[in-house]
Amino acid sequence: MSILACVLLLGLGGAAANPAPAAMAELTLQPFPSHVYKAEDRSHEPTASWIFSLTVQSTQPIQLAPESMAIDLMHGRQVLRHSTYNREGFEPLTYTSALSPTLPDGAPSPSPLYWPLSIRLRYVEPATLPVDAMHILVKLKDAQGRTHTVHQDVAISTYQQKAQLIFPFRGKGIVLQAGAMNGGHRDRSGQYALDSTVLDEGWSPLKPGDGKHNADYYGYGHDLLAPADGTVVRVRNDRPDQPVGDTSDPAYYAPEFPRGGDPGNNIVIDHGNGEFSMIAHLQPGSIRVTPGQRVAQGQVIGKLGHSGDTDTPHVHYQLQSGPDFRYADALPCHFDNIAQKILDRGTYFEAK
Repeated sequence: MSILACVLLLGLGGAAANPAPAAMAELTLQPFPSHVYKAEDRSHEPTASWIFSLTVQSTQPIQLAPESMAIDLMHGRQVLRHSTYNREGFEPLTYTSALSPTLPDGAPSPSPLYWPLSIRLRYVEPATLPVDAMHILVKLKDAQGRTHTVHQDVAISTYQQKAQLIFPFRGKGIVLQAGAMNGGHRDRSGQYALDSTVLDEGWSPLKPGDGKHNADYYGYGHDLLAPADGTVVRVRNDRPDQPVGDTSDPAYYAPEFPRGGDPGNNIVIDHGNGEFSMIAHLQPGSIRVTPGQRVAQGQVIGKLGHSGDTDTPHVHYQLQSGPDFRYADALPCHFDNIAQKILDRGTYFEAK
């Protein structure tokens, strides 16, 4: 065999040994919540706002870096506004989710699913701007320098509440923390959630004391009420209260919430119309209802406590689209027994 033939054979053998280029990962975009609602703001100018995350989903493990993004605010087929983001403008909107990838309803995916990157989008627009959808186009680069382009249309609507709700306690109160657009809860089902506590006749949350004891807070032990008729579908009643009145100690979180977000003792009520009330942070052992039980609006269901991830005794309330707060969508809501229709952080109110 000639030297040239040997070289050719070696060259062919070497080429055959090289692995084929890896297939491009299939990418999609999934909004969380899966239904995005806009709600009116309390401001001097009439505005409406919405916030959601757009998770990049991949069929295989992949590292991605933001490259650019373009967003159209739509009304039907009409583009109301077009915005573009270069890398410097896009990157601050991205984050890596700490959650394990699942289908939107929480079920495990039948095929491999990865969440390499998420995007948080927040909009405040004139209330009269008739936005009913967003067209979003994203460009991302993988570790090999290849560009991936993916797009998604996201419907934006105004939620029409079905249940007639009352606030889960009666009397004077204050909103300690509100929803995502007010600098508060950002999780999928809690974007319109309210943390509130009861005030005395002089509009004070405290009794005499230094605030280190739960009993120093006027609302601690106050009766909590069913916001509307329905069926109890979930109850947790075994978590201890935080022992210090103004502290959230992770040692008292349930084991499944090591990084926080623990609702403590809680009740979920199905109102029978795709709306579920979640009432959280109740006193241990105070819950008076059981799963499957029918409750009437205004019925006492437990007592305001300090269980879970909470740094002061209060009640957490949210309206959501399903029984499990981890996989339900947030629903805007208002209460028939409170004069204010928009409850932001620091709002004083009286629930009749």
